Amino acid sequence: MLNQEKENVLLDSEFEHTAVPLEHRKSFASVSAVWYSFPLVLTSAVIGGVVTAMLGFKMGVAAILTGNLLLCLIIGSLSYLAGATGENFAISAKRTFGQRGYVIVSGLLATVVIGWFALMVGLTGDIMFRSFGQNLLIMTLLGGVLYVAATFIGIKALAILGYIAAPLYVILGLTAVYFAMENGSSDIINYQPAIGAGVLSFGVAVTMIFSTFTDSGTMTADFTRWAKNGKQGFLAAFTAFPISKFFAEVIGAIIVATGVILHPEVTGGDFITILADAGPLFSVLAIILVFVNLGVGCTHCLYNGAVGWSHITNGKMRTLTIILGVIGIIVALTGVWNAFQTWLNLLGLIVPPIAAIIIMDQLILKRKHDESKKWQPLAFTSWILASCIALVVNAYTPYLSVVVAGLVSSSIIYFIGHQICKNK
Repeated sequence: MLNQEKENVLLDSEFEHTAVPLEHRKSFASVSAVWYSFPLVLTSAVIGGVVTAMLGFKMGVAAILTGNLLLCLIIGSLSYLAGATGENFAISAKRTFGQRGYVIVSGLLATVVIGWFALMVGLTGDIMFRSFGQNLLIMTLLGGVLYVAATFIGIKALAILGYIAAPLYVILGLTAVYFAMENGSSDIINYQPAIGAGVLSFGVAVTMIFSTFTDSGTMTADFTRWAKNGKQGFLAAFTAFPISKFFAEVIGAIIVATGVILHPEVTGGDFITILADAGPLFSVLAIILVFVNLGVGCTHCLYNGAVGWSHITNGKMRTLTIILGVIGIIVALTGVWNAFQTWLNLLGLIVPPIAAIIIMDQLILKRKHDESKKWQPLAFTSWILASCIALVVNAYTPYLSVVVAGLVSSSIIYFIGHQICKNK
C-alpha cells in the first residue's frame, strides 16, 4: 500500500480510458505551457526558412501566417471540445467514427506521430554531428533514451519541459537573429527567393506549414483535455497557434533572409550552427537547446502515440511509452530525417479531413450518436472522398493547397451526408 501511494505521488494517473475528472484538471498556465512550447522547436525554424528561401520574405511570412491561422481554427476548435469533455482523442473519435471504427483513425494518427518522434530523435543526432562533430549514433541513442524517460513521467513532465524550453528558444533564437543580421544582410524585407521564383507555390507552402502539426494538432485532445473548460482549452491552443509557432517560423525566415545560410532550401532556418560558431558559451547553450528543444517535440509526439495506443489496446500509457519509444529510436537510427518531406506530403493529404469531420460532427452539427454503433459510415465515406479530392488536387493542380482542399471538401461532404441521413 505504501509503495502504491508513493507511485501515485510521483506518477499521476494519465486517464487513458476515461475523461479527466474536474478535480484533476490542470491550471491554464500548465496546459498552455504544454502547447506553446511544442511549436518552439528547431523544425519550425527549418520549415519557416525553407518556405522563405523558395518564396521570398514577404510571401514566405504570408504563407506562414496563413498556415498558422488555419491551425488556430482547426486545433482551437478541437481543443474547445476537449476542454469541455475532458476526453482524449481516442475517446472523442469513438463518437464520430464508431466503437470499432475509431481504431483505424486513432491507430493511424498514433502511429504516424511515432514517425515524428523518430524523425526528431534522428534530427538530434544529426544536428550534434553536423554542428559539433559528435558521434551520430551515440547522440541519437542518448537523445532517444532521455526523451522516452521524460515521456514516461507523463503530462506533468511535458509542462515542466515547456516552462524551460520556451524561454530558452526565444532567447537563443533572437540571439541567432542578431548574429545573422550582424554577419549578413539587414534588408530582410526585400529578400527574394534563393533558388528562383515559381519553385514553390503559395498553396504548397501553406500545406507545409499546416502539415508540421496536423497530426498532433488533430490529437490535441490528449493535451487540452486537462484544461478546466472549453474556453481554457481553446486559449491554450491559441498560445501555440498562431502565436508561438508563427514566432518560431519567422525566426527561421529572418535568418534565411539575411543570406548567412548556404543552402536554405535544404536546411532552412536551422540556427544551431550560427550559435556554435559564436564562441564556447553559445556552443554549450546550443547543445542544451538541441536536447531540451527537440525533447519537447519528441515527448509530445510520443505521449500522443502512447495515449492513443494504450486506449486501443486497453493498456497503460507508460507501458506503451517504452514499447513505442524503443521502436522510434530504432527507426531513427535508419536515417528517417531524409524522409522529412515525404512525411509532410502524407500528413497534408489524409489527416486534415479527420479533424474537419470531428469538428463538423461534434461542434457544428452536434449530432446525437448511438454510442453502441460499431461503425459510422458517414464519417468514413466523407474521409475517403475528401482524401481522394485532396489526391486529385495534389496530382493535377499541385500549386493549390492540399490541406485546404481536404478541410473544405470533408466538411461539405459530411454536412450534405448528414442532411440526407436526417431527411431519411
